[in-house]
Amino acid sequence: MWPTNLVTLYGEFTVTGIRKVRCAVSLTDKDLIVQRLTSAPAERNRLVFSLKDCVGCRAYRANDSSDPAAYLAVYFYLQKRRWVSSGVSRQRVERCFRLSALQDPCANQEEAEKWARAVRERSAQQHHLRDGECSLATTDNLSRPFRMMLMVNPQSGKEKALALYNHHIQRMLNEANISHTLVITERQNHARELVREADLSQWDALVILSGDGLLFEVINGLLERPDWEEAIRTPLGILPGGSGNALAASIHHYSG
Repeated sequence: MWPTNLVTLYGEFTVTGIRKVRCAVSLTDKDLIVQRLTSAPAERNRLVFSLKDCVGCRAYRANDSSDPAAYLAVYFYLQKRRWVSSGVSRQRVERCFRLSALQDPCANQEEAEKWARAVRERSAQQHHLRDGECSLATTDNLSRPFRMMLMVNPQSGKEKALALYNHHIQRMLNEANISHTLVITERQNHARELVREADLSQWDALVILSGDGLLFEVINGLLERPDWEEAIRTPLGILPGGSGNALAASIHHYSG
């Protein structure tokens, strides 16, 4: 059994960019709770973010060396119900806090890093509960950042797949602390030849950003390897970057 929803960390910080706004932040095993400290009724200024929707958290210092504060950024992708269909979409939400309780910049940084580790660990636990023990959503179980080969077909989606990576996917991977090698395919069967010869021990997963065709290339390349029985066990992912994306839609639908 996982622990009950008790507060495990509590702190009072200012909101990044609005230093006059103070808030109390509480971390439980399930949620990050942000309470704005004002005279208004508490419920009106209280936000609860489920850690199941958290993809990453980082602690950092500002570029200004005279600023002793440390900063904590937490990244969520919240489910948002679509009214025009029965599906849901995800809305990116970033919450940033300034930690400046101590004059020592190193002490503030240590406190921010303690928060970042705790948020990642509890988020990882919630991902396990949501997706099952075999889920790859938990990257904090590794002693290093999660590593991924991302193959992009620049011709997919009316030549918009690469722009999708540049404007959205790259930022999401960085927020989730996922190290990735970008491969832009140059011709037909490029991905097939690549995975057939690659040292797969360098990556924890292979992900395809394209329409339907590139995934079939990757699967065929894995099956053509001398070690195909082990290679085909490599986790595969597909990001919809084509015009129709029927295969990606079916995979995501049946996997929940």
